[in-house]
Amino acid sequence: MAIPATDEERLEWRERLRFESRRFNAWWEGFAFDAGSERAMIAAEADASRAPQGPADQDIARSIWGEGRLDPGDPAWTMRHARTLGVALKAEVVILGAGAGAPVKDLKHGTRWKLSGYSRIPSKIKGLDVIPYEAALTRINRASADGGLSFFELHRDSDPAMIALFAAELVKPNAPFAFVDFTVARKGARLKSCFADPWGGSPRQADQFAELLETSGFRVNDAVDETRAFLPLVSRGWAHWRTAYSRALEFSDKRLRAEYLTLLASYAHLWAERFDAIKAGQLQVTRILTRRKG
Repeated sequence: MAIPATDEERLEWRERLRFESRRFNAWWEGFAFDAGSERAMIAAEADASRAPQGPADQDIARSIWGEGRLDPGDPAWTMRHARTLGVALKAEVVILGAGAGAPVKDLKHGTRWKLSGYSRIPSKIKGLDVIPYEAALTRINRASADGGLSFFELHRDSDPAMIALFAAELVKPNAPFAFVDFTVARKGARLKSCFADPWGGSPRQADQFAELLETSGFRVNDAVDETRAFLPLVSRGWAHWRTAYSRALEFSDKRLRAEYLTLLASYAHLWAERFDAIKAGQLQVTRILTRRKG
């Protein structure tokens, strides 16, 4: 069967290596080798590997911000907030908003802590102690952790007090807990276009989140504006938009490709709106450092 040149050109070096390995194995074993069929099979396997793994909105977020990340971030950003906890060298630390595992990996490389993470993912992440919130409800959450971090989880929940109460269940009395989240500079700011579904969310003013945390088992120590440190993370993400678009064009399923491109365009618009709101001073990123009440 003749294979169009375009299919052959689509084979990246890993696929070409697999093709040559199969051809060598056929020669060595002495059986017929159909080059066209093998190329078609490898191209189909490559298509399957490029298709979204899990929810498409999460797949798009990972393609922009990096493997394992559902929000802008990098190891330096994660460690910046981890250092504020001031916990022991081998402390037990929990992470809410652990994304697809990247924040936990950052801390594994930068600390000697015992780590566990919770995230809005469909299933547990292999090789990391990161589980969906739904699965966490079946666990007995003893207040055993020495500290905790929350990345962009308060604004995502229609009832952020539930997230705060869950966080309080995980840590010991007087344990530090840092909540990093979007906040609005003034009450009544119109930011609906910055938090559309399926990513969603509804940020509040920093003092509103602080008051919410105070009534959910925490004592607020201070609140720090981290917007200037956050902006470069967003700027660096722009470089990946073209890569994500090119990857989507490679999907062989036309319906999947169209839906993915539409969702990608929505996500690009969402972050353009957020970036403009941040630059205009309407949207901020704030770290609220707290301690669990005794």
